[in-house]
Amino acid sequence: MNSHLRILLYVFLLTGPSCLFAQIQKIELVNADVSEFDQAVFANATRLIGHVIFRHKGALMKCDSAYLYRDENRLEAFHNIRITQGDSLVLTGERLLYEGNTGMARVYDHVILTDRKMILQTALLDYNMETDIASYPDSAHIVDGENTLTSRIGYYYGNSRDLYFKKDVLLINPRYTMTADTLRYNTVDRTAYFLGPTYIRSNENLIYTEKGWYNTLNQQSSFFENSYLRTKDRFLRGDSVHYDRNTGIGMVFRNVTVLDTVQHIIISGDYAEYHEITDSSWVTGNALLIQKMEDDSLFLHADTLLAIGVPSRVPGDSTTLHDILCFHHVKIYKSDLQGSCDSLVYQASDSTIRFFQKPILWSGLNQMTADSIVLQTSGGNVEKIYLVDNAFIISRADSTENQPEDSIRFNQVRGRNMTGFLKYNRLYRINVTGNGQTIYYAKNKYEKVFAVNRADCSDLTIQVDSNRIKSITLINEPAGTLYPVHELSPLELRLKGFLWMEKKRPLSKADIFR
Repeated sequence: MNSHLRILLYVFLLTGPSCLFAQIQKIELVNADVSEFDQAVFANATRLIGHVIFRHKGALMKCDSAYLYRDENRLEAFHNIRITQGDSLVLTGERLLYEGNTGMARVYDHVILTDRKMILQTALLDYNMETDIASYPDSAHIVDGENTLTSRIGYYYGNSRDLYFKKDVLLINPRYTMTADTLRYNTVDRTAYFLGPTYIRSNENLIYTEKGWYNTLNQQSSFFENSYLRTKDRFLRGDSVHYDRNTGIGMVFRNVTVLDTVQHIIISGDYAEYHEITDSSWVTGNALLIQKMEDDSLFLHADTLLAIGVPSRVPGDSTTLHDILCFHHVKIYKSDLQGSCDSLVYQASDSTIRFFQKPILWSGLNQMTADSIVLQTSGGNVEKIYLVDNAFIISRADSTENQPEDSIRFNQVRGRNMTGFLKYNRLYRINVTGNGQTIYYAKNKYEKVFAVNRADCSDLTIQVDSNRIKSITLINEPAGTLYPVHELSPLELRLKGFLWMEKKRPLSKADIFR
């Protein structure tokens, strides 16, 4: 026989039986007031009565009475069951079945498991003393500090102090409630981990997620799958959401959507923050605002979009509206209106949109510029356009496309201030006040330009039809001259400050990101 094999066999013969015996530790009877044995009644069982105490693998088991099956290394105990393991875990009930060979205890009726911080109550509990894992097959009630948890099925892992819940999971906290299908809860740091569809409801908001965590001590949380946060009039969604209930700040990352359900506004971007205290939110990174109107939608892009909550001015109306502030590189697109500026403010209280820093508006054939521009809206439609200081309107008089700019003829209106009036979002009249100047090309019945009229007047009114100038009425000391069309070159017919900016005009909703 091989010498190495001979040595291994010798070691096994010396140590093997004793090792096998050591693995099976017998249940030790520590105390009982009365001990009875009646083979005719309970074969191989010892009946123990009064202050019964067992010890097994570091655990103490107490009861009023018990049957100990020494040969099978198991016991059955009754009334006032109390199992203690280590310096923290205590398990109580009214009936106990314990298998010494496997370390498995099954406790029935009014079962309570506690680890000093957490109290678990149920009707039936299985507890494995070998693995320090407990489970209940049919409903339990858990109290841990301010948190109360219930579920149909659950597991407790003593080593990590983790509780796993399945089916009809409910966590109640004084500030919110959680309902879930699957949940892990740690009793040390009191953090809930979501492993399936979960709702968190409070007076302030509703949170939904399918994966994430919530620390019930510091009230911070993160959500990662199909997550959203909903308030009374706001809806936030993104790839991931971080929320601090103490500060009321929610942060949303990637594929962000913010929906204002009152004003029918949708804002999207790469990153968003929501502040509950001020009822404000801001979005940045490919930021896009969409406002639903009657038969159309307005699309707006800027570097940053900020929404600030403002109370309704209507007496008795508790609805919160939101002012929208847009910063840097603002562009808007609507089928009948386009615009560009550096910053923009939508004021909900009077339904006005204010453009600042080199604003430009395009409506049909008309380009409108001024130091600042204000749109007055109502019911989702633009009713008035105010061009404030250095107002200028330009439209092409030629119908021929793809001409060099220096050969194109332009109708022009210039003045200190202008007010444009719209019906069904179509411009039909423009009032000019202060330092009015016009250059207007007259056409014959064949739509051919035959003359150009240049006039100066303090105030004037322009009638517009189908986005074309129909007539101009000069008010207060008009002075004008009608020239034959070929007498002056197009370059000679440019009012001071003329600047044609058609190349900046967004031609589609995708074009506002250009």
